[in-house]
Amino acid sequence: MTEIILEIKKLISEYWKNIFAEVCDAVVYVDHCAIECLHWYTGGKGYLALKDAGAVAVYEFGMYHFRYVEVKDTKKAVIISTSGDPAFYQRTIKMILAKNTFQNCIVYCSVPCDTINHLGTLSAEEKLDYNKLKKDIKVWMTSGNLSQEPVVDIIYVPIFIALLNKDLFVTPPFGDLMPSLDTNIPKDTFVKLNFLAYSFYNLFDSIGAKLDIYSLGNLSDHLAKNLEDYMSSINHKSHLSETSEIGVSLILIDRTLDLCTPTSNNMESFLAKILRTFPHLPHHDNDVAINMSLLFGSVTEVLKSYEIPGCLASMEDEMMDLLISQKGKKLLNTVNQFLNDITLTKGSPKLRTPTRISGHSLEKLLSKIQSTNNIDSMTIHTEKLQCILAIIKASISQKADQIELLTSLEKLALQNLSVSRESSSILVQLSNIIRTRIHRGLDVENLLALLIHVYSLAGTQIRFSTQQERRLEESIADAIFEDFQILKESPLMNTKSAYQRNLLLLGGDDVAVAQETSCNIAARILDTLRLIAEQRLILQDYRFCMLKPSPQESTRYISILEQVTKDIFSVDISRELRDLHKKSSSFISAGFNLILGGKTKRHPRDNPYILIYVVGGITAEEAKVIQEVVSAHSNEKSPHIILAGSRLLNPLDIVDKIFFS
Repeated sequence: MTEIILEIKKLISEYWKNIFAEVCDAVVYVDHCAIECLHWYTGGKGYLALKDAGAVAVYEFGMYHFRYVEVKDTKKAVIISTSGDPAFYQRTIKMILAKNTFQNCIVYCSVPCDTINHLGTLSAEEKLDYNKLKKDIKVWMTSGNLSQEPVVDIIYVPIFIALLNKDLFVTPPFGDLMPSLDTNIPKDTFVKLNFLAYSFYNLFDSIGAKLDIYSLGNLSDHLAKNLEDYMSSINHKSHLSETSEIGVSLILIDRTLDLCTPTSNNMESFLAKILRTFPHLPHHDNDVAINMSLLFGSVTEVLKSYEIPGCLASMEDEMMDLLISQKGKKLLNTVNQFLNDITLTKGSPKLRTPTRISGHSLEKLLSKIQSTNNIDSMTIHTEKLQCILAIIKASISQKADQIELLTSLEKLALQNLSVSRESSSILVQLSNIIRTRIHRGLDVENLLALLIHVYSLAGTQIRFSTQQERRLEESIADAIFEDFQILKESPLMNTKSAYQRNLLLLGGDDVAVAQETSCNIAARILDTLRLIAEQRLILQDYRFCMLKPSPQESTRYISILEQVTKDIFSVDISRELRDLHKKSSSFISAGFNLILGGKTKRHPRDNPYILIYVVGGITAEEAKVIQEVVSAHSNEKSPHIILAGSRLLNPLDIVDKIFFS
């Protein structure tokens, strides 16, 4: 594990240990983003960690959670929140205190008091003022007829990182950040960006890192500027560290510059297949729910805990590395070895290895183990069994055929665009596929992801004809209206996607209104697709993703992240990386650089560590590509690369965020 990750891990551990020290005999209220950070820190055992630390009860802390109950046998409340909205605290805490009589209340907040507002985006009422909130909480507690003065503390704890493995992390409180497709940045995005900048500043300051900041994209430029402002205004006013510093190049990249990768169904990384196969854990963006009931049969009162699904967070770093870097075949061999290891348990019958290892053959082996082993021997291996089930179920999923078809359509689009260029008929073909989607076993949401992929891939290299786009728009409008009719006749009882929720707003029983709204949605989708194609227009070196690596090779898609990483490692590239906008690490260094005429301009690889953070999220495939590039260029002088992003993405996440948020 690298020095910088060890320092980050140590810092995260310190934050949570401080919180655990205060939860004894207290009721704990924790919001979704903090839960997700705790989930990854504890290996999927967040609730147990709080209970083991002495918490009397643990409840969800949320704006729309109306079921706060009276908690008996405790006079202390601990609240863990990642929100920066004062109104959120006013409403939720007041409601909790109205139903309880607490003597002591501690609020751990990941947004600092009255954050430096150099952008002027927040009014006094919108800023989180710890002192005002503390007074309000005391008033609400006193109204409960307390016998003595209540004790209230509000403590800043920058909970915002979830480490997925030694070289990969996400930031759940900022999981909904996505750069806009135009230059306008909404106010709430500006505010979140400011909080993220401060969180990064605090992180790097705490671990003693000396930053060189680079940015690629409009929103990343703003994030870089905010971070630089914090570094210059706070560092030079309060302290100048004399301790040894870790050199870090922080590269910030807008997700919207490359929407090809997150909308691809490429399953070179098996983790991508798992993320596509299983539903998310409730209120989680980065982990999945693995049904464990197959292993334990019908649930009895004794086995009630095993109704809780398995997850990725419980897996060791080495296993997560394999899921990221390996394809299915090697992982199936790993599962076979795991199953044989389990049978070595005392009293278990020895397994016969199947002649051909497949998902189905391993499922049969697992079923045999389940039927011949007692419960105790199964529960010993719970964590390993979560991994086994994830790999087997993803290998034999019914979604596999649909994903395979979508992958072949992606390849068809690439081939068509690279050969036919302006005369490409790919939109005509996709229009026909949309019209025949039900027969092919495809749905509108996955086809919208494919359209995002095609337009982002084409960029400004290829212009589609007006006639083709009009035909595509008509096909989309018809498909949306047809889906509305189907949904109206057979309403879904379970969780609905953002697309399905939008369908329910089309027009009730008025067919004409529903048809007109379908046409309006389709027109908006086409406008959005055209904006997607123009995202890289601002770039010089990374304008194209359809590239021919060499005259001997065919044209292939190369992501911006892969291009940037390869350029960083290519020592023979003497040219400046023009699209990476460099922020000065200090006013002093900026002045020296100006005096020297820029001759000492730094390169990202000048530091021993490079952290690439994608604003909007990352994919398992990108983590795999980074691993491969680093491995191919690795030597003792090479910098160590860490990949991070707002969240883990799959194609449908992009559809929801780009079209329906």
